[in-house]
Amino acid sequence: MLLNAARGYVEHVLQTALLIEGPVNSSNLPAFLMQRYELVAGQILRHQCILMLAANEQEDTPATVAKHRDVLQRHFPTQTIILVADRVSNHNRHRLISQRVPFIIPGNQLFVPELAMDLREHFRAERERPADSLTPTAQLVVVAALTGKIGEMTPSELASRFRYSVMSMSRTIGELEALQLVDVEPSGRFRRASFTLPREDLWERARPLLRSPVRKRRRVRRPPNDSDMPLAGESALAEWTDLSHPRLETRAIAASDWKSLATRYNLDRPLSWDEPEIELETWSYDPMLLGNDHLVDPISLWLSLPESADDRRGAARDDLLRQVGL
Repeated sequence: MLLNAARGYVEHVLQTALLIEGPVNSSNLPAFLMQRYELVAGQILRHQCILMLAANEQEDTPATVAKHRDVLQRHFPTQTIILVADRVSNHNRHRLISQRVPFIIPGNQLFVPELAMDLREHFRAERERPADSLTPTAQLVVVAALTGKIGEMTPSELASRFRYSVMSMSRTIGELEALQLVDVEPSGRFRRASFTLPREDLWERARPLLRSPVRKRRRVRRPPNDSDMPLAGESALAEWTDLSHPRLETRAIAASDWKSLATRYNLDRPLSWDEPEIELETWSYDPMLLGNDHLVDPISLWLSLPESADDRRGAARDDLLRQVGL
């Protein structure tokens, strides 16, 4: 519930309670205000306020919000009117600040100039860590954009495309927006994210944040249906370039699939000397989401390949990026 989120956020940031006094008497208020907002009276640091809780996901323009606030302010001239919203785009947030419209975005920012407050937490709790790398889901989306597999998409469209929850993709869009890798604008009931940077600029900006998707490499017996797993590592590099195929074939699966695969084919059992084997990489995201049943995608492949002292391997790795225009 938005009100509870706002209370918790204010108490966390200010170390003081946001006191809730109850619904505002709406008998003399315009009907359109009651349709757009839930109005709640409260106190912050003994300062009387009215919280305008956005009643739906559609984001009004800052100019519209300012007009609504002015109407409410005329009815309650001694109280601070504060917008409370689950999310506001960066662009609209700056416009609200420029118009000195107080707002609370739980987990993100609190701006109340009447109380001399502009407190920001640009990363929600899930991302309270140094921004030295992208989360695996965010990297998946960025690589998908770099390989031309997605364009403008809402969280629900991304969730359907990559088989994640809508909530997870909503957090991912927030992460990419905070890192200025996407632009986000309201689109009906949803937010629409778009990669507006040219592809080469997106690569240069995202590259320091991208990490190898490989969590672990194992030498295991060759499963009966290994053709369902795309080639990875030097085996995939040999498909993309003139590099010779390695003696030991490398394939990739999602790390989340490892346990079921290992149980089904008893892959944890020690290898016998005469058993056919492969190197199996387990990835932080499903390689099939960006590649196919034959090869992993070239950008994830490039990220997965460690730097090599072998000149032939190093040249092949560089050639891989050139082939995809980066």
